[in-house]
Amino acid sequence: DIAEQTGLPLALVRQQLTDALLLPKPEAQLGLSENGVDTPSCDPSQIRAVSHRGSAYQLQAGPGTGKTKTLVARVKSLIDEGIDPAGILVLTFSNRAAGELYDRLAQSVPAVVDKIWIGTFHGFGLDLIRRFHDKLSLSNDPALFDRSDAIAVLEEQLPTLPLKHYRNLWDPSMVLRDIVSAISRAKDELVDSVQYRGLAVTMYKTATTKDEIEHAEKCLEIADVYDRYESAKREHGGVDFGDLILFPTRLLETDEAGRLNIQLRHRHVLVDEYQDVNRASARLLQLLA
Repeated sequence: DIAEQTGLPLALVRQQLTDALLLPKPEAQLGLSENGVDTPSCDPSQIRAVSHRGSAYQLQAGPGTGKTKTLVARVKSLIDEGIDPAGILVLTFSNRAAGELYDRLAQSVPAVVDKIWIGTFHGFGLDLIRRFHDKLSLSNDPALFDRSDAIAVLEEQLPTLPLKHYRNLWDPSMVLRDIVSAISRAKDELVDSVQYRGLAVTMYKTATTKDEIEHAEKCLEIADVYDRYESAKREHGGVDFGDLILFPTRLLETDEAGRLNIQLRHRHVLVDEYQDVNRASARLLQLLA
């Protein structure tokens, strides 16, 4: 009857009914932890994560086992201890997850949820870039380049790009997508255009086989495009998604005053879905902590 009235597939309705009947209720009642902190019916392993203090803690568990619930309970326990909510930073890797975290924290600590910094790594990186824009030689609200913007900028320069292996006269944007992906991947590894060229040159000098030489030549072509792309982006006063992690990380590595400022402001750092971390976001976390 439900499937007919809603127009949903019968299999989906059956699955939802089964979940509703058999899975634990998400709005579980509050229970008391070992240290007297109210937590949403956490089991002993979750209570240890909620109550842990003084050093880093990584909670490893499978999907659907309550990691996010534990993180929310940990935030509540910090608030109950009198921690300034403005000193709590909650990071995740997608807008959807950030929205879910905000909603759940709004239910758990409604009076202070707006004082807690909750969002994605990229959102936090953009916030840092805006705070320290002068040190990065950027405006206080730089234009944000997405993949299509990057390709559009490079298409303008396509006739002058020194391409051999990455030349496609029928569909030039196809190879540009591959190059933009390579640049984005490099930034995930904290490799800027200067470092990328250095690595490509080393690869070319040490190449011995035909395949190795071709591979190195492709990397040198990407290095050329990487240089052009960064110059064009600077002319437009913009940053891309890779920059949102790369720039703040480099800033915190080199600017001691800025690093201390950020560390003192964000005293408690919590990360949901940590399994999605890459080198750049992991390095940023190290500097924050």
